[in-house]
Amino acid sequence: MLGSCALAFALPFDLFLFSYAVLGPLHYLTEISWLHKRDYFLPRRRDALLLVLPLALLLAAHWGKDRWGGIDMALWGPVLNAAGLGLAVALVATRDPRWRAGIVAAAVLAGWTFADRSAVHDLLRVLLPTLIHVWVFTGAFVLLGALRGRSPTGLASLAVFVACSAACFVIQPGEWPVQVRGAYTSITGVNEIVFGWMNGRKASGLQELLTSPPGRGIVRFIAFAYTYHYLNWFSKTSIIQWHKIPLAWTCANLGLWALSVALYAYDYALGLAVLFGLSYLHVYLELPLNGRSFAGIGRELTAWVRGQPAGAGAGAGARTAR
Repeated sequence: MLGSCALAFALPFDLFLFSYAVLGPLHYLTEISWLHKRDYFLPRRRDALLLVLPLALLLAAHWGKDRWGGIDMALWGPVLNAAGLGLAVALVATRDPRWRAGIVAAAVLAGWTFADRSAVHDLLRVLLPTLIHVWVFTGAFVLLGALRGRSPTGLASLAVFVACSAACFVIQPGEWPVQVRGAYTSITGVNEIVFGWMNGRKASGLQELLTSPPGRGIVRFIAFAYTYHYLNWFSKTSIIQWHKIPLAWTCANLGLWALSVALYAYDYALGLAVLFGLSYLHVYLELPLNGRSFAGIGRELTAWVRGQPAGAGAGAGARTAR
């Protein structure tokens, strides 16, 4: 965690580009295989096919918007992501098809109703598969593990996680020159949203977005959040149990990872375009785990307040710590 933060201060642009291109694909592939072995934390493994349906529509709309025309991603992006969230909640919460349909319908209606609200649009379309996934959900996993073990060191780890995140904005160690490769300047959507939220206005241009004090803080924060998210996953050896992964899965994952890295090395923009779907897929398939984790946090906090022993708030289906 501290190493990720230090590198984010020293080499923020390079760190993010490296982490996203090298660590990212291996994370997507290994986590999907890990989730598959655990039935995606759903009552039935085949339920994951339902979860992928809104993602398939989202990717088809994203890739076809320029070819087909008439597809308003500002509307359909939030609506389909809201549908994905609703499906994840419905699949975990109940097996009754009527309740599931009602939950999904309510989520779609909410997404449709509020899609034109800038904050809702930013949250559902841009931040959910990016910063919410890599920072909020990672922090939730750290908190859940600390609560389950009533672990002072776990809570200290969460405090360090928050402190490192805050330090990216609070500490300003001088300016840096605008020598950023096009690979980064083409993916500044998250930077623009966070900058607007922090300052109440859009950045006047790339110079302000990336080199002003708040802009530098955002760049460092994104580099830290992504790098630690990936490294935190690879470090969970007792949970992932790398040595028990079938050889065929391992060979397939390593082969696809090598191809992914080679693609990024050949053309970073092409790598982003080709692997966009894989990145989004792992976000969607993790949503049931995220939902169970937040439910587990609520149960553990309730048990702690009631003075019950560690783990008393966790049901059999809620043991989702990474």
